Amino acid sequence: MIFAPNEVPIFPLNLVLFPDSILPLKIFEPRYIDMVSACLREKKEFGVVLMKSGRETRGPVSFHKVGTLAHIETFDQGEDGLLHIVAKGTSLFEVVQSEQRKDGLNVATIDPVITSQDDGTSEFELSRLSKLLSEVLESLAEIAPPKPWHLDDAAWVAYRLAELLPLNNEDRLEILLSPTADGKIKKISAHINNGTKSTL
Repeated sequence: MIFAPNEVPIFPLNLVLFPDSILPLKIFEPRYIDMVSACLREKKEFGVVLMKSGRETRGPVSFHKVGTLAHIETFDQGEDGLLHIVAKGTSLFEVVQSEQRKDGLNVATIDPVITSQDDGTSEFELSRLSKLLSEVLESLAEIAPPKPWHLDDAAWVAYRLAELLPLNNEDRLEILLSPTADGKIKKISAHINNGTKSTL
């Protein structure tokens, strides 16, 4: 399997991956085993997008056009005989054009999606949510993301809370798609203020 310099393999999943999120996967389909091998060989990331319809394992799928690139951190063969990988979300992208190859793998040309940082995020709101997130992460101990925690980064705070709150995929995608860090924080705050009960 070979990718053109401007091509990215696409992995449609029934989840929303955020930058800096950890994604463990068990790989068993030939198209994705080949994809992982090619990504490791070519030192290439793959794109994770939320499915609109279809199934993760086989058959045609449709998917949202904005997703998150993922870097393969570790890989090994598990006791179940499957290929186990751990990937980490890196940056947002938008699909410009996509196609499905004969083996069923989707590939796409993409553009980066930039989240505005200098957007007048309310210092009070960010401080409130950062404090909440810090307390939650401290309580999670070993399963919390490794430090340093970027508690002064509004987008990072919003993404971590979006992971932890019991939101549906559509709500998480809305947060991912918000073009500014301020917008992401406001959406998270609205879920909390509207009585979203987390299991944190």
